[in-house]
Amino acid sequence: MNEKGYELERVFKPRTNFLYKQFLYIISVFVAVTVSIYGFAGLITFFSSMDVDPEADQFTRWITTNSAALTTWYLVICGIIMIVVAIIAIYYVRGIEYYIGDREVVVKKGIINKMEKHVPFRTITNISSRYGLYDRIFGIGTVQIETAGKSGTKMGPEEKIEGIDNYFEVRDQILEVLRQFRHQYATTTEVPGEYETSISEKPFEQQLLNELQEIKEILRK
Repeated sequence: MNEKGYELERVFKPRTNFLYKQFLYIISVFVAVTVSIYGFAGLITFFSSMDVDPEADQFTRWITTNSAALTTWYLVICGIIMIVVAIIAIYYVRGIEYYIGDREVVVKKGIINKMEKHVPFRTITNISSRYGLYDRIFGIGTVQIETAGKSGTKMGPEEKIEGIDNYFEVRDQILEVLRQFRHQYATTTEVPGEYETSISEKPFEQQLLNELQEIKEILRK
């Protein structure tokens, strides 16, 4: 047990490949932005060269004359930004920690401000396994957890367990614990990149009463 009382064998972190995935995201964004900027600049230069307006012709000559300097400054600025974002990604991924208990799933994230999200099993309505293109490249996936009442106006899953290579096993482990609160499951469907299991909305008043009784006992102390 650690200082939080969590069982160590149930506490786990994202794999290193999850960090490599973030690096690939950064590089992909850089490439996309670069292609867009140079494509836009090329179009402007092309249409300016066709214009008889002296100011447009002067702008075209300025772009052509200073293209090397502009490219250098662009690469330097982008390089600095990419390095800073990569460092942030390293600390962010290292700070992620997951815990699967007997009653809840706990997700800890954050760099400066640490966030610890508790998702009780009694509120979970759906479990999804996702593995996109980048996930398949690095052999990892994500377990998405949806609840009956999502926080605020948040769209999508309530919480995610990202960057793990045994995402099917983790999903099955959560479903195994959920059987303590549910007795019937709907049929499952699988599509490319996603495995989804819907949990039926069977009443579980007895478990809820037990939870409330435990809260009362804590408040009395």
